[in-house]
Amino acid sequence: MIQLDQEINYKYNGKSKIPINPKLKWVEKTRDPIQNLIPVNDSLALLWSHRGTVMIMNLNNGKKKGHSWSPSKGHISNIELNHNADWFVFSSIKNRQAGIYNLRSGKQVWKTRIKDIIKDGILIVADTSIIIATRKELHLYNAENGILKKTNYNRLGITKLLFSDFNYIFLLTDSGELQCYNQDLYLLWNQNININTESKIIVYKDEIFVGPGKGSLWILDKKFGYVKKKLPFENGLDFQIFNNNELILVDRHGQISKLKTDNNYFWTTNFQLGLPSKNFIINDQYIFIPYSRGIVLNIDSSTGKEIWRSLPMKRLTGFWPTEKGFLVQDTKYSMMFYQ
Repeated sequence: MIQLDQEINYKYNGKSKIPINPKLKWVEKTRDPIQNLIPVNDSLALLWSHRGTVMIMNLNNGKKKGHSWSPSKGHISNIELNHNADWFVFSSIKNRQAGIYNLRSGKQVWKTRIKDIIKDGILIVADTSIIIATRKELHLYNAENGILKKTNYNRLGITKLLFSDFNYIFLLTDSGELQCYNQDLYLLWNQNININTESKIIVYKDEIFVGPGKGSLWILDKKFGYVKKKLPFENGLDFQIFNNNELILVDRHGQISKLKTDNNYFWTTNFQLGLPSKNFIINDQYIFIPYSRGIVLNIDSSTGKEIWRSLPMKRLTGFWPTEKGFLVQDTKYSMMFYQ
């Protein structure tokens, strides 16, 4: 059973504050590698392993806090943590299950069986509702009691749930369309921009940035979905919005670029370290980017020049930002935490 103390303060806001030259804080070996990790605060993180074990990790020493636990008999496809980190929703494709567990009590709130649930098929809406997607349907559940409130059939087929905020839900269809729904699962608009399951979406002010898709990064109007701009993004891998409509783009050949949304480049660089890993961090004016070869770099966003690099590891299998550091994992089951 997982159980956290009532007095634990949850305050992670999704932004990392990492030193310019972070220090290696600890190294740990594991027989059960991490599948994914969600920071809870500056010292705790919720993680689940490839064997389906869920636990709370103490980021100060790499040890688990409390007992480990398996909510779906050893197989978890995805987990989403609510805003206040009081509970999480999990899904399991193999066991056709989804449900919610309370982190403070360690007890199951509710669980249900769902056929044909997709891999990226759960989203939390405003901490009150849960969206669960199957290949052909969207299901809206009450987060508190698991009561099914509404089902919406999708004739195009659902490939991936992309993003949810307080007003909008975005998903990807089999044909590559981006669809936008409101909280009541009413379709507001759809746009055929040929994105795929590797694409991601960032909502920034009144615009939607989505890509890569067919060698492009798309900028759409949030309310109506029309295409405002289409930026070239050949061999695109990942992107982040910096500030003042500035973008950081990373491609599969290791090229990193900073540009404005008018396609005016500030700089482009390549450190010849091969394929980057996804999910790099923008930390104030610095960029922490991992490479599959086993290196993490800190790059000055003003110049594109390297200012720090991590100790070398074997090929990376994971890179997760936390509030004041980041965790990396390699193929030899070694974990390193920098802060």
